[in-house]
Amino acid sequence: MTFSRRTAQLLHEDHQQTIAVIEALDQLIAKHRKKAPDTSDAWVRTTLTQAIGALEEEVNLHFAFEETELFTRLEDMGDVGIGEHLREEHRALTPLGTKVAEMSRDTLENGFTDESWTEFRNVAGELIERMYAHIQKEEMALVPALEDLLDPETDMELSAAYAGNH
Repeated sequence: MTFSRRTAQLLHEDHQQTIAVIEALDQLIAKHRKKAPDTSDAWVRTTLTQAIGALEEEVNLHFAFEETELFTRLEDMGDVGIGEHLREEHRALTPLGTKVAEMSRDTLENGFTDESWTEFRNVAGELIERMYAHIQKEEMALVPALEDLLDPETDMELSAAYAGNH
């Protein structure tokens, strides 16, 4: 999908990258449902490493940008509902993403135990489910709204600021 506004395109690309990471986590869970994966396996290590980067970036940069730069503009134009709903989802996703990133980092250093694998599987599973739904909502409501909301000058400023933080 391509957008005429650069900010919308950058958000869409970030969403696609996040989906790739959560799909890899989902595959990891599906492949090792009952037995903890071997963390010396290169694919397992890559999946956990990518999860750390994507989740920390998603939680810290992407959410903050949307909340401070985009939701406020929508609200100024009279559309309060989208921002309120997505902020609420951010509040639910942030601790899940932080927890999965922390658990991934710990696992890369120490490996999985049966208990830590069960906890990881449960927390990551909830994150995957919520993140899929959240991204879908943003792709259907927020990203297309930017096409109408942003004039070319504002789009250039916002996209430069957003790209500079990544």
